[in-house]
Amino acid sequence: MSRKILIVIALLILVVLVPAFYWMHHSKNRIHDLPGILDSGRLSVLTDSSSIGFSVKGDSVSGFQYEIVKAFADSLGVELVISEKNDLKACMDGLGAGDYDIIANLVPVTTEWGKNASFSIPFFASREVLVQRINTDLSKQVTKHSQLANDTIYIPVNSPFKMRLIHLSNEIADPIHILELKNKSSEQMVRMVANGNIKYTICNEQFAQRLKKKFPNIDVSIPIGFAQQQAWVVHPNSPLLLEKLNEFLDDFIGSSAYWNIYRKYF
Repeated sequence: MSRKILIVIALLILVVLVPAFYWMHHSKNRIHDLPGILDSGRLSVLTDSSSIGFSVKGDSVSGFQYEIVKAFADSLGVELVISEKNDLKACMDGLGAGDYDIIANLVPVTTEWGKNASFSIPFFASREVLVQRINTDLSKQVTKHSQLANDTIYIPVNSPFKMRLIHLSNEIADPIHILELKNKSSEQMVRMVANGNIKYTICNEQFAQRLKKKFPNIDVSIPIGFAQQQAWVVHPNSPLLLEKLNEFLDDFIGSSAYWNIYRKYF
């Protein structure tokens, strides 16, 4: 191989690797640990647009996640900056890029996200349930998993429920078709089931029980999976933030203030 060709190959490698190393270094520097957050006076948090995530009605701001993370930000003496996103993969990408400090969603504690996520102490354990309309014709009502064979279940795009549905499809040895809808929260999907726009969706059991009070024509009695711990997520390069968050949650969860918030939303 001639010297000229080797030089060209070396230059091509540099063109590829230099931007990659720059991006990795730049992203790493953008990830804030506790001292950087305190210095900036801002805590950037990502949650979903729902009544348990973040909801704005007129001048009123509410949400299970919002109220708790607001109390955490207040304990640090920093400004809370809230962003909304219903796509968990996009949330993880934003966390990895340093755009956000905490994902304040009820994320099942699994190994699916590998080294890209550090979980807080859990809030509670919950399982997923099937959400369907109540049908007076019992033959059309799903009462066991095998009845979902060759049917379609709708979920938000990149929902943490997707992996469970794939496993369930394997367990019943029949395909369950999964259709992911963009820019939809679990709450919006449940409303779509209640209105007859879609046939089935999946929802966290505690949240589903709450939504049943709002939509009495839905059935949420069929569990889809086993109970999993539900927690928030921080970047692995923010160990001091995780430690401080866990200290806060350890004191807050189980307190009267926590149960007042919990009963308000669940």
